[in-house]
Amino acid sequence: MSRVDQQRAMHEYLDALLFEEDSAETTLQPQRLAKDAKAPNLGVGVAEPDTQQLEKLLAQAALKQSADLEAEFARAAELEREQQARAEAEAAAKAQRLAQERLEQERLEQARLEQERLEQEKIEQAQREQPAVLAEVPPPPVSNMKDYQEGNFQALFFSVAGLKLAVPLKSLGGIHQWKEPNTIFGKPAWYLGIMTNREEKLNVVDTAQWVMPEKYNDAMAEAIDYQYLIMLGESRWGLACETLVTTQTLSPDDVQWRQNSAGKRPWLAGVVREKMCAILDVDAMIDMLEQGLNSQG
Repeated sequence: MSRVDQQRAMHEYLDALLFEEDSAETTLQPQRLAKDAKAPNLGVGVAEPDTQQLEKLLAQAALKQSADLEAEFARAAELEREQQARAEAEAAAKAQRLAQERLEQERLEQARLEQERLEQEKIEQAQREQPAVLAEVPPPPVSNMKDYQEGNFQALFFSVAGLKLAVPLKSLGGIHQWKEPNTIFGKPAWYLGIMTNREEKLNVVDTAQWVMPEKYNDAMAEAIDYQYLIMLGESRWGLACETLVTTQTLSPDDVQWRQNSAGKRPWLAGVVREKMCAILDVDAMIDMLEQGLNSQG
């Protein structure tokens, strides 16, 4: 319907309303009824386009709202996907970082183990190349201590638990690098066991415990660090030693000789006062060890 037709219909409708009021005053019932019958038709005809327009607007609004909701849902879904992708990327980066840190730790641990292995190989190589016997004196016939009182002689000084001892070089059977002896049960406490050297089985004496049993205790045993074995004459007996001090030539006058060898400590030949050192009577000591006696005899 054109705009002109709409205006004409509206005029007719208004005229009908006016005509309806005039008919009520003049009691023209048939005409009023006719007008009333016509008026609704005019009203429907006029209102119908407005209802359609309203429905159309509502439909458009519903479509727009639906489109807006769909767009909002799409944006929310996209945001959720972005957040999930970001979280997955962060988790992957963290996992990669942890894996790299673990690989670095493993590399450092392998390097440390390899360094320890190389150092151990160096130590073992040095031990193989180092002679087992550091110093060895050809074993001459063992001299009696009285012979040393008649002229100068050389002696090896060594220390055990702070006590300095000396053995004449002519009575020295050799010096061996320390190796942990094999323990033998049923022996005295001062007997540490057997140390093997070049197929020889050497009897090892705990010098500190044998020489000064009255001072020997757990603290001393814990502190002692034996490094050498001092062999006595041609025997297979050796004294455990911590430190090799020096060798020195002594004159008979340097030593305060023991006068009575029949008393206690027959192994003690004399004392070098200047050095605060005890001279060993090797023959007497070997005899005591062979009998399983301690230093007190």
